[in-house]
Amino acid sequence: MPDSLTRRRAVQGSLAATTAAILPSSLLAQAQVDELKILVGFPPGGTADVAARQLADKLAPSFARSAIVDNRPGAAGRIAIETLKTARPDGRTLLLTPASTVTIYPTVYKRLSYNPETDVEPVSLACTFVHGFAVGPMVPEAVKTLADFAAWAKANPDKANCGNPGEGSFPHFLSLVLARGLGVAIQPVAYRGGAPGLADMAAGQIAALLLPDGAFLPFTRTSRARVLATSGTTRSKFHPDVATFAEQGVKDIVVTEWFGVFAPPGSPAATVAATSEAIGKVLANPQVGEIFAQSGMVARATTPAELRAMMKVEADTWGPIIRSTGFQPLE
Repeated sequence: MPDSLTRRRAVQGSLAATTAAILPSSLLAQAQVDELKILVGFPPGGTADVAARQLADKLAPSFARSAIVDNRPGAAGRIAIETLKTARPDGRTLLLTPASTVTIYPTVYKRLSYNPETDVEPVSLACTFVHGFAVGPMVPEAVKTLADFAAWAKANPDKANCGNPGEGSFPHFLSLVLARGLGVAIQPVAYRGGAPGLADMAAGQIAALLLPDGAFLPFTRTSRARVLATSGTTRSKFHPDVATFAEQGVKDIVVTEWFGVFAPPGSPAATVAATSEAIGKVLANPQVGEIFAQSGMVARATTPAELRAMMKVEADTWGPIIRSTGFQPLE
């Protein structure tokens, strides 16, 4: 196992064992705002949107008198981060975004309009999840494993494609690593979020899709999709009968991704800490955990310092992996 992956898992394990600091209730009261806006860089209906709406619903009215989700889809999540970067650091604006946008994008893009180290203020993790590789009706029912898909893709090179929620996202790179591991050409197809890709796969417009594995649950229940592999160290509890990528020989795909919550740069430390505590209380609610699980997410909170450490580990781990695929940075 590469040293970087060993280090990454060790740090994640340490973080999981750390309990968030509890702040005085008076500090939480001081941080309360009239209206809270949570930015999401993807369309309604995807897993990021589901997570953000749960936070917005439960943060009001105790922490914020009202809370809304502001979807800013486009540019693979970058538009929402650019919006956060220029927002007032007054506690009224947050961002929920996947790990990729604040860890690997400096490797993905030649020029990035924000610096993840200085232009976003870590608040808390929101959840973790693993990715799934699924196929739709374009692919014959006889295809049940990655080996089966590789054989089908070689026989149908014009149909061998795999959607992802945005160019430069983790699923995009996982599809490149998958193609290399299977020894077959797989054409990436980028969407503006997971929901449009799911619709196209279910309609037979694309062959396969890489997304958080829980996003496929409504489709697998109605036989409109079949999950062939998941990316965790062990099998997903949402698809326990599906072997992992590593079990099927693609050992480079072992990854647990996350959504994190961030505040604008320059946000006061007391405000960030109080917001982190409020999010932690929401995520500790069993009802919220159950709703997250319906979309394949595991609710999990961290302190701001823990989230910042996770960002560094992901960046250090995945930068070399991305470069090893031969990927050329985007404009």
